[in-house]
Parts: sequence; structure tokens; C-alpha cells
Amino acid sequence: MMIVVEKNVDQIKPGRCWAAVSGDFVVAVVSKSAPKNIEMDVYRAQALEKLQSFGEVLSGEIINADGEKVFCKRLSHRNRSQNSQTIRVPKIYKFSE
Repeated sequence: MMIVVEKNVDQIKPGRCWAAVSGDFVVAVVSKSAPKNIEMDVYRAQALEKLQSFGEVLSGEIINADGEKVFCKRLSHRNRSQNSQTIRVPKIYKFSE
């Protein structure tokens, strides 16, 4: 099975993904869209294993912010806040050049 680890920001499409981060920068990305002929659990395990060699692996999505692609870390349990007054803001990571 071929897992595509993308490092070129121009080739990365917006959407849900896993990203390897180093400091405040994304160094590599794998899309969460598994090929149709691959079981998702197998795809996920292999994708995370490959990304771990680049840095800490986070789940989130690629978005366009002010004309620039950035990685937005996924917040866990978005609607389960103990304090509904607190607004949680996800961390944003830029791509390393």
C-alpha cells in the first residue's frame, strides 16, 4: 500500500488530515481520505507511523486563511465544554518552507 506523505505546500489540498509538526510548523501531511480498496484502520496506522518520523503527529484540517494554507489542530469534544462561557480556539500551524 502506498501512503502519500506530502511536504510541498502547493500540492496539499484543503481538508481533513494528519500532520507532523515540529515547533510551530507543519513539516509533512497525509490526507485522511483512504483509498477505497484499503481498510481505514490499516491506512490510519501506516500513515501515522510514517508521519512520526517527521515529528509530533496531530489531527486536524488544512484551511485557507487570508490566502495562505494553514493547519488547524482539531479540538477534542467541541461541544462538551465544562464552562460554556470559555471560547476554545484551535492552534494554527504554518507550513515550513
